[in-house]
Parts: sequence; structure tokens; C-alpha cells
Amino acid sequence: MPRFSIFFFPASVFMSTVVYFDIKRFAVHDGPGIRTTLFLKGCPLRCLWCHNPESQSMEPFTVEIERKVSGRSVPAKKTYGERAEVGELMEILLRDRSFYEESGGGITFSGGEPLMQPEGLAELLEACRENGIHSTVDTCGAVPQGHFESIVESTDLFLFDLKNIDPGLHQKFTGSDNKLILSNADYLIGKGASLIFRIPVVPGINTSDDEVNGMIGFASERKDSIEALHLLPYHRIADHKYLRMGLKQPSAGVAEPDEIYMERMKEKFESTGLEVVIGG
Repeated sequence: MPRFSIFFFPASVFMSTVVYFDIKRFAVHDGPGIRTTLFLKGCPLRCLWCHNPESQSMEPFTVEIERKVSGRSVPAKKTYGERAEVGELMEILLRDRSFYEESGGGITFSGGEPLMQPEGLAELLEACRENGIHSTVDTCGAVPQGHFESIVESTDLFLFDLKNIDPGLHQKFTGSDNKLILSNADYLIGKGASLIFRIPVVPGINTSDDEVNGMIGFASERKDSIEALHLLPYHRIADHKYLRMGLKQPSAGVAEPDEIYMERMKEKFESTGLEVVIGG
């Protein structure tokens, strides 16, 4: 017997169009349980170590590439980004509903920065709530507070990035200071939102004693209001993206932290009573 996806939308919701660049099924590092992660385009930051450079622009774009066909390289094109209506995307995202229900998982909205498309994201989250699906928003926090106000009641979990604690270093390595970001973190905490801080561990960028101690201080002061803190080791898997897109890799000289490095970092954060996990 064929299986049908049953989903519902409140009649008052207008179906927006959003721009996304990837859908990752069976994700296990983007929130609890087995999840599907929808990657929306657009980001207000330009992090030196960005793993998804194709996400930064709000608009779809096409690049010239080469593909291997029968052992020969042939010219081709690749487009990053696609427009879709909320209802169309939800039909895709709910195909794995049984896995969400069995594992305590759900749907994660990432990017880029998903709150760069606040209307569409709000509708996607509302559709998740109407269908009883756990929702997670992975955010850099660098958006107007009003964007969070529009989704805080319909989001089950926020994965909230802390990149640098010093505003000057944050400006240097991401293109923006962190005043708005830290303010939004406290706004979500004040609203009683479920929140996990996530820190990308990028050697030479945010691993000095001052930076680590500053982030430990910020997080530990809020440890009773957050669920956990995740340390995400920097990796170089995005190098091929920069090459394919004809872009210079801005973090070409940055090394990946090894397991010993990450364990020592974890111990520093745990020393203040924080619950710390390496990875998502």
C-alpha cells in the first residue's frame, strides 16, 4: 500500500517562497534524534572559516565547473540555490516523519542564517508546530531582535553560535561586531527559550587564553539557563567548494584541531560546571 504524507497548515498562513541550497536527510548533529536539515541562503556574516560559502548570497547563482564523463573532463554548470514555496518544502521535509517520531528528532533550519528569510522561516516553523514536529533553528544571532520575536514561541530549540567574545576580533574575523549577537542570546534566555551555545573551535582565531576565558565567563554566567555548550572543531572539508566557486580560501593557513586539543578545550569549559559536548 502506498504511503502518503499528511500535513496541515493553519488557514491564516500565507505560503511564502524561500531560497535554499541543500536538504540533508538523516542528520544526527543538528539537534536531538534523526533530523532533516534545510539550509536556507543568505548570511549577514563573512566568517573567515565559513564552511558554506555558497550560502552567503541571498540569491541563487551559477558557476562554470568541470565534470568527469567516461574519464574525460567536460565543461558544465552548477547552480547554488533554488526557490520553493513553504508548502512544497514541507511536503519534502515530512517524508521522514516516521524517523523523527521514532528517534525524538525533527527538522532543523540552518544556512547561512535562516533568519535572513524571517517570513518564510516563521511559516516553516508554524507548519512544524501544526504537525507536531520538533523544530530547531541554527543561528549566528546577527539579525534584528524582531526576527527572533517572530519565531521564539514556535521554535523548540535554538543552536546559537558564539564565535569570538572580543568585539574587535569578532569584527575582524566575521565582518561584524558581536553586540547584537550577545544581546539576542540574552533575549532568548529571557524568553525561556531552549538554547545550546555552539562554539566553532578555530585555532588562532578564537583559541587564545583571553578568548577562551571570555567565552567561558559568558557561558558559565548563563549555565543555568542553557541546555549545553557544544565545541565544534574546525575542519577543511569546504576547501573544494571554494575551488569550485573560483574563490580564494580565506582560512587557507588555519589548522584543524586534533582530538587532544579538543579534549583540553572541553576540560576548560567543564571546569565551571558547564555541560559540554564535542561536536553537535
